[in-house]
Amino acid sequence: TQRANRELRSEDSFGILDAMITAVDNKDRYTRHHSEDVAEYALWTAEELGSSEETLRIIRIGGLLHDVGKIAVPDEILRKPGRLTEEEYSILQRHPAMGALIVGAIPGMESILDAVRSHHERWDGKGYPDATQGEDTPFLGRIMAVADAFSAMTTDRPYRKGMDWETALSEIRAGIGTQFDPVMADAFLRAAQTRLAQHSYQKALPR
Repeated sequence: TQRANRELRSEDSFGILDAMITAVDNKDRYTRHHSEDVAEYALWTAEELGSSEETLRIIRIGGLLHDVGKIAVPDEILRKPGRLTEEEYSILQRHPAMGALIVGAIPGMESILDAVRSHHERWDGKGYPDATQGEDTPFLGRIMAVADAFSAMTTDRPYRKGMDWETALSEIRAGIGTQFDPVMADAFLRAAQTRLAQHSYQKALPR
């Protein structure tokens, strides 16, 4: 995955947007690590669903760039150590739409627009920015929503420690049919459980 990511960064159009992600990461050190995790988790789901190589490529790019719109969010909101006010949260919620505007202006990046704009939509229609419901939310948005949530839950932040995998997987399971597309969530859970079992097996091997 890291090799594939390095190859992507050599492409001109991707490089422009990747530089923006680096700029966001300089404001909020969470973003780069989070974006790489989201790309990885979304790929697990897509592979579990038997997606084509081209779809996997689009998902990798979309995952790495899904938060590019955060470049327009003020530093004090991104870095705030505590709970955001209602007004601050409203500003933060603009980042998917802003990201879609940025990505839409870059030649060759049209295929990832849905990943950028729709990764905070919910299956029950209570997400943002478009409040789309069920399968009205694009495929890329539904696959990114699960990956984004899992990364957010398991990553340490200045104001809280990340959840362990088992707890976060339980949260994903609890959100099936409300926050998450059941097909996407089930595929992610299967893929994550396989990797969790492999990790446990490797830890149990004699050194």
